[in-house]
Amino acid sequence: MKKLLVLVLFTVICIPTLAQAGKLKNNVGCGLGTLLFESVGQTNGGWLLQVFASSTNGTFYSPFSMTTGTVGCQGAINSVVKYEEVEIFIAENMDDFAKDVAMGQGETLNSVAALLQVTDTSKFASLLQENFVVIFPNGNVTADQVIVKIVELNS
Repeated sequence: MKKLLVLVLFTVICIPTLAQAGKLKNNVGCGLGTLLFESVGQTNGGWLLQVFASSTNGTFYSPFSMTTGTVGCQGAINSVVKYEEVEIFIAENMDDFAKDVAMGQGETLNSVAALLQVTDTSKFASLLQENFVVIFPNGNVTADQVIVKIVELNS
């Protein structure tokens, strides 16, 4: 009876999940598993490869890979988190940040530089000050637009 209950429960949970998978994409992250199972997310790959790739990524060196940017990670995970944090910070401090950029110095400008892990804060501040009109083209600019311009200018 217990075996039947487990089988029914497994079927109820897994089958709808697999049915809704539809188009597979490479959503297993970076790491050794992604490199080993390169066809993940391609037409010849399947959900089973995603499971193998994901579990391999989670088991072998994933934190090390993300931190050091090795095994296909290139630090992309960390940069996404940083830009989200910066965007939230800018959105909450937009007026003060715009004033600091216009002056080329200030607390919010230093905070954004720290969040982006900028090594030369004064050079960063000068760059943003020189490009104030590019970063803030009008009064309706959004935090997302501001961070995109900052990243473009800083690269």
